[in-house]
Amino acid sequence: MTNNPTSTAIGTVHNAYDKVTIRLHWATASLVSVLWVMGRTIGFMPRGPLRLDMWTVHILFGAALASVLVARVIWRATHGRKLPSSNHSAFELLGRTLHWLLYLLLAAVVVLGVINVFTHGSPIFNMWRFPRIGDADLRKEINTWHDLVANIIMAVALLHAAAALLHHYVLKDSVLRRMWPGRQQVQ
Repeated sequence: MTNNPTSTAIGTVHNAYDKVTIRLHWATASLVSVLWVMGRTIGFMPRGPLRLDMWTVHILFGAALASVLVARVIWRATHGRKLPSSNHSAFELLGRTLHWLLYLLLAAVVVLGVINVFTHGSPIFNMWRFPRIGDADLRKEINTWHDLVANIIMAVALLHAAAALLHHYVLKDSVLRRMWPGRQQVQ
């Protein structure tokens, strides 16, 4: 796979990320959004089997996010297309910093989520339960940190999206199109 696309085919996005990178990016964005909304709304449901099942779905989506994050890091390190600079050096440095911050925050929220599952002794569809570790104080502290990091991720992700829109509508460059799905990618 080439890191410097040179095709001139009509409809091809030059300097676009490869299809796998794009799919992993949007899978991450989708899972983060759904998980965040679930985390903020499930607590309003009445206690009972449906609420427990929704927490199970949240846990399973969290496991999916962990898998996507691992796949993303491995793909990026081994096969992902490295793109040249967008020619906005200050923006590029900020963008790279923001991406690494997002990766670190995603790893932190996943680790905190796993610990949260164990401190709560969470059930899986009320058929099996994780072993409970720690006491109520630890459970509350881990839950607080998990919520805080999730909220920070959403804030940083919204800043990331705003930056992409700034690139597209104000700077009128190709930065957003690099990651946009459904475009023919140079292979």
